[in-house]
Amino acid sequence: MKTKTTATAPELPEPTEPEIQKLAYRLWVEGGRRDGVETDNWFAAQELLRHHHGRVHPVKQPLTAAPAAAVPAFVVSN
Repeated sequence: MKTKTTATAPELPEPTEPEIQKLAYRLWVEGGRRDGVETDNWFAAQELLRHHHGRVHPVKQPLTAAPAAAVPAFVVSN
């Protein structure tokens, strides 16, 4: 009897605990060393590292024209 093989996505690396700890600490320092933000920093670091490792792909936004205010005006004088 034949077994059916299924194609699976390659295993992408998860961030390690030491990587998360290091980045969470950096976020804490850069955030002014506030108390009570440990969990927020941990999850933020984990998500940032997942993006870095390629586990989470950002949502692609459609290309749109820049608003007129965002386009610099250049004045040419003679």
